[in-house]
Amino acid sequence: MTNIIKQLPQRKFWLSLLLLAVLVLLAALYFWQNRTIVIRLGVYSGSSWDVPNNKDNRVIDSAVAAFEAEHPNVKVVYESGIPKDDYSSWLSDSMLQGKQPDLFMVPEDDFSLLSSVGALKDLSSLIQSDLNTADYYSSALKAGQYNGRYYALPFETNPVMMCVNKDLLEKEGLSLPDKDWTLADFYQICRAVTKDTDGDGLIDQYGSTDYTWQEALLAYGGEIYDQDSNQLTIANGNMRQALSFISKLEALNNNIKVSSEDFDQGKVAFYPMTLAQYRTYKPYPYHVAKYSSFSWTCIQMPTEGENGNATQLQTSLFAMSAKTRHSDLVWDFLKILSSRPEIQQELVNKSQGMSVLQPVMTSSKTQAALNSDDFGANSLSVATLNQMMTGAKVTSRFKHYDDVLVKLDYLIEQALADKTIDSELWSIQRSVEEELDD
Repeated sequence: MTNIIKQLPQRKFWLSLLLLAVLVLLAALYFWQNRTIVIRLGVYSGSSWDVPNNKDNRVIDSAVAAFEAEHPNVKVVYESGIPKDDYSSWLSDSMLQGKQPDLFMVPEDDFSLLSSVGALKDLSSLIQSDLNTADYYSSALKAGQYNGRYYALPFETNPVMMCVNKDLLEKEGLSLPDKDWTLADFYQICRAVTKDTDGDGLIDQYGSTDYTWQEALLAYGGEIYDQDSNQLTIANGNMRQALSFISKLEALNNNIKVSSEDFDQGKVAFYPMTLAQYRTYKPYPYHVAKYSSFSWTCIQMPTEGENGNATQLQTSLFAMSAKTRHSDLVWDFLKILSSRPEIQQELVNKSQGMSVLQPVMTSSKTQAALNSDDFGANSLSVATLNQMMTGAKVTSRFKHYDDVLVKLDYLIEQALADKTIDSELWSIQRSVEEELDD
């Protein structure tokens, strides 16, 4: 009995110590659960589409506010004011220093390289299990794909359309092409309007400007790279048809170099233009400086055959860093940016591109936003934009894609100018293949 009594204080001590340890652990757990987690976001200032934008990052801020309201212990921070032209260098420096953002905009020119070197987290399983992909335009979603895997989600998209000088066509007794117009229609109209209007012996009215071999290749259903075989397809039939068409088109002008300035002056019938350019320069006040002397609108790009789609797509992407320690939270934020209808609708209202979600683009709110821009008669409708986006083309990208495209463009333009494209196409392909092998 005496020994038991002597042991009581000792037991009390250990029980107290155990209780204290439990309390410390509970306190640590409480503070751990309630600590502030910081998510670093990488964005650039201004428009993704190189047009004036006076509502810089407002949609991003709305997405941040929505995310933080749902995650009270999480703070999203980003460095504001990084110009788009400097952003790629800023992102590269951040990665080299091990300070890359958890989530960041991916410049189109860098997407293939960053995907190939493992800098971006593979989102394929998350997209498959936790995203309603049916709401997306498939072309916009595919823009975040590399080698069959998803490394980014689309945020905003910007289709390329054909801008038409309606006054010039009307003067020549021609109607506005319909939505299913073909390359043959395009060529016939260009041939009809190309002429010397003042009798000085020089052509001064033209069919088109800035319609390049890349648009023509897309119209023929071709690409420069086949993902299935992992091979360049430069010297194939589609490319030869596209380059033949460009040669015919340029011959109409007696090989005079027609510029966008000629279109500005009302001398050209057709000019490829992005939706962002259309939304910027069509309404007041920017139309005062551009295209104010004639009536114009935009239609879908021509294709080789009827019922095709040669709409080229530019897409801004957000990707998750492969090194983030907060992948679940970053994924939640990424979904808000890309798939939440309220955020995507605000994007339509405050930016110049369009939503990546089909239900948003076909909504009455989007039509109201277009109407509020005061586009006037024959302006784009949600039905027209939806048709452009359904089946729009996304270029298959590969490592060093942008470097290859720069070289390829130079070599093709040189051969077109020298009229040696038929004999040089295989050597052009071999030259580009050598660059890929380096």
